[in-house]
Amino acid sequence: MSARALRALMAACMALTLSAAAMPARAQDQRGPGSDEQQARERAQVPRLNRVIVVVMENKSYDQAVRAPYTSGLIASGALFTASTATHHPSLPNYLALWSGSAQGVNDNTCPAPGSPFAAENLGHACEAAGLTWRAYSEDLPKAGSTACTNNGTRYTRKHDPWTYFGNLDHNNERPYSDLAGDIAAGKLANLVFVIPNNCDNSHDNGPCDVPAADRWLATNLPPLLAEAGRRGIVILTWDEDDGATSANRILTVMNGTPIKAGSVSKRPITH
Repeated sequence: MSARALRALMAACMALTLSAAAMPARAQDQRGPGSDEQQARERAQVPRLNRVIVVVMENKSYDQAVRAPYTSGLIASGALFTASTATHHPSLPNYLALWSGSAQGVNDNTCPAPGSPFAAENLGHACEAAGLTWRAYSEDLPKAGSTACTNNGTRYTRKHDPWTYFGNLDHNNERPYSDLAGDIAAGKLANLVFVIPNNCDNSHDNGPCDVPAADRWLATNLPPLLAEAGRRGIVILTWDEDDGATSANRILTVMNGTPIKAGSVSKRPITH
């Protein structure tokens, strides 16, 4: 896929998603399948965004994640997607799909990923080609642009950083999470931002790193991101995959920010 085509697809998908988030839930429930004209009207009403911040959590089902106190508040003041699913088990194929629209033939967490570095189109390359900025901030990443498979035991794992597997983007945009506060303070937050908590704060490792602990991390770390998103920005909170208990692979996805209609619910199927 060309950079131009991917940018058009990204814009169309974002417009569809946001227009769903901006509609009252009752109106969405009444919409029929043959509503192309209505969807076109909805897209025309979606404001142009200048910042999208994506926060990815780990390995919990929709039902596990939706009840957490802080996350529940985000849902109440934002938009809930009730038909959001992951694409694979385990992690890496989901992250590659989220970043590039394809798992790139990868079906496990092998590091380095077979076939990488990939030359396929992806969000980072598309942003750079369009003159937009992007950055990814990962907890426990040892240094900017690192290709380490793990760090701090397995608190950092490369399988959650898909951009590291592409050869057509600027790896200097792959930053330790500790750089985020400085970029916010300097007013230099990018147009597209990915935030990757470590394997405790994202609830991956269970035990003390459970859903309540991850929800407390979100309660501490998301408010500055929501504030920095501004009037024309949104924060997307999603999970890479469910806990594997069922074949549905249903995950929680929430959007929040000034352009989002509070209390919106979308039943449209979406995936990475």
